[in-house]
Amino acid sequence: MPGRLTSVGQVLLETATPQRSRLGALASCVAILLVMAGVDYVIGYEIPLTVIYLVPVFLATWNVGRSAGITLAIASAILSVGGDALAGAHYSAWLIPWIILLLWATLFTVFVLVLTQLKRGLKREQELARIDALTTVANRRHFVELASAELSRAKRHGRPMTVAYMDLDNFKQVNDRLGHDMGDELLRTVATAMRSRLRVTDSIGRMGGDEFAICLPETGAPAGEKVLSELRRQVLEALPEACRFATLSVGAVTFTVPPMSVDVLLRRADQVLYQAKRDGKNQLRVEAA
Repeated sequence: MPGRLTSVGQVLLETATPQRSRLGALASCVAILLVMAGVDYVIGYEIPLTVIYLVPVFLATWNVGRSAGITLAIASAILSVGGDALAGAHYSAWLIPWIILLLWATLFTVFVLVLTQLKRGLKREQELARIDALTTVANRRHFVELASAELSRAKRHGRPMTVAYMDLDNFKQVNDRLGHDMGDELLRTVATAMRSRLRVTDSIGRMGGDEFAICLPETGAPAGEKVLSELRRQVLEALPEACRFATLSVGAVTFTVPPMSVDVLLRRADQVLYQAKRDGKNQLRVEAA
């Protein structure tokens, strides 16, 4: 229970930290906007500098979000036109400054919307680079990053952690007998069953083929064995009827003293999995380190 409460606290802290960062970024963008408005006013209306307002609009959109970007876009248009008016700009009709204001506000807003779509596209590409396309869990590279972060936390706080490797026994026979489509469906089913059992703070990744890895932070040997035993049972129950001849071997290591590197962490778990498969497959084997 204390471990779970600590995990919840870490989640809340990690959620609050980005919020504070966004507020700080927004304050910085507003400050930049006001400085640029001052410069624009001092230089005067004869040298148009409205384009420089794109800088705070860009920063607000990229670092805070679309709403902040649109807000600064409208504020930029108002400050630009208002500054020119205060500097003594003359127009042939009273409607002209309002038209200019509308045009700049529209241009800045379109800029914000295009930039937002660009950022979403880049974020989507980054996510795809970290996710296994078939099972939608972390791919090997991203899982190693997640495990490395948890290892650093375990070293810093002196907490235990459990890492497990899982392998589907007889997976080749599934592909040979039932086809690769059924093999893919089996992998998706296994990933979904494991993900539904784990905590938000736990990590799961597909390491390649039919092999998965799980990282359980702040989890000692008894708790780790219990979680993995229940997870293994849940996976086996979720297997499609036609694939019930496939089983699941699990090898796990609980580290009370974190190793020096994530490579050692994963290698030890892989060795325990190999031992479990050599001892007859379809079993859970947990060791302490």
